[in-house]
Amino acid sequence: MNVSEVKQKVKDVRIQEIMRKIDHHQVSDEEWPQFMKEMDDYVKTDIPEDVKRLFYPLGYLEMATIICDGILRWRNSICIKCKRQQGCDKYSCSVYQKDEEHHGGIPNEIWARENAQCPYFEE
Repeated sequence: MNVSEVKQKVKDVRIQEIMRKIDHHQVSDEEWPQFMKEMDDYVKTDIPEDVKRLFYPLGYLEMATIICDGILRWRNSICIKCKRQQGCDKYSCSVYQKDEEHHGGIPNEIWARENAQCPYFEE
């Protein structure tokens, strides 16, 4: 499948805009759920099979689903309630900085798990 050629078959201007924003990493956390809904509605229309493959499996819609899951997990995380996270970047805190020791910031097992515990938590 030549992705560039298939993308040209997408005639819906709004979907083209969404795909462009995703391709250029210009999507805010607030936009992801709406984009996911719009893409899901779009793939349920009468579009060619190769165009549907742009969205799933392993396409734009699956990516949006994964990102929305992460956003929801972050918003429900123990970290949001912790004083040490205030003033720090997302997925980072005063203990788990994005640096050599903690490359990605707060470990996934703390921010992404339901009922997770953190030894540095301060309410």
